[in-house]
Amino acid sequence: MHRLYTRSPIAKVMWGILSSLLGIIVLLLVLVSEVPRMEAQTINWQGRSVENGATLFDSNCATCHGPNGQGLLGRAPGLNSYYFFTPTGRLADVGWAGSLEDYVKLTIAAGRPSKTDSQWPEIMPTWGGQFGGPLRGDQVEDLTLYVMNWQESALAQTPEEDPFQPFDDVLKPVEFQHTAFLFLSEEEQSAALEEYKARSIRAPEELWQSEACFACHNLAARQDDEPGQNGPNLADLFERAGSRVEGMTAEEYVYQSIVDPAAFVVLTYEDVGEMPQNFADKLSEVEIQGLVEWLLDPERDQEQEISE
Repeated sequence: MHRLYTRSPIAKVMWGILSSLLGIIVLLLVLVSEVPRMEAQTINWQGRSVENGATLFDSNCATCHGPNGQGLLGRAPGLNSYYFFTPTGRLADVGWAGSLEDYVKLTIAAGRPSKTDSQWPEIMPTWGGQFGGPLRGDQVEDLTLYVMNWQESALAQTPEEDPFQPFDDVLKPVEFQHTAFLFLSEEEQSAALEEYKARSIRAPEELWQSEACFACHNLAARQDDEPGQNGPNLADLFERAGSRVEGMTAEEYVYQSIVDPAAFVVLTYEDVGEMPQNFADKLSEVEIQGLVEWLLDPERDQEQEISE
């Protein structure tokens, strides 16, 4: 051992430098190999999560959504679906601004317990433990990863292969909730929607009921705009509309109030709540014009305040 000892300061420095370099090289080799090792480990853990999610799906979800997630006709919608996975499909229909993964996770965790009046015979239950469901957080994550695992195969589906079933309670009409519609250009989609609106013109009285206008506006009796009411009085709208906004006719004011309700708000109702902003998309031009004319007609039926 005494032969390994040296009295030379220079030799000691050289040995120290060589040892340091060797340590740095070993550390670099470890760092270089650590990245692919961690990536492989991540893929391994994700694979296990997907497997766990598959087991959970088979035990809890397949009876409604089908063994392969393609839905069961009249029972529950398909998830392994092009329309479901493309951003302009299901997410656009419900107005979801986040990612599909977050949407799936929230739906699994919180369910849809409030949608008692639904086209589906079974209500989507609450699964997440934080909302009173039976699954732990990691199990909700595993189920989410399993559903998202279908993305590649789902986006390879043709319109004929896509099993997606349309929803009744979204803005887009049922006949346009399919993959073939998404393959059209924006111009073709707009033209198809306008044609649909033209074929489906509703009377003003029907719009008043179906859009629940009666919930906020009074048509049956004249009253002053006072705090405590849900929305402006419309019983004598034909008398007051022309003086609401300087420079606007009664027709222009009512039209703007429907298509752009935030442009002018009667002061009394600033804190009541916001009128829906999407009537310009939901209603055809003919329907809007008809509603304007009806609301300004002093001879219109005054008994439309409550739903029949």
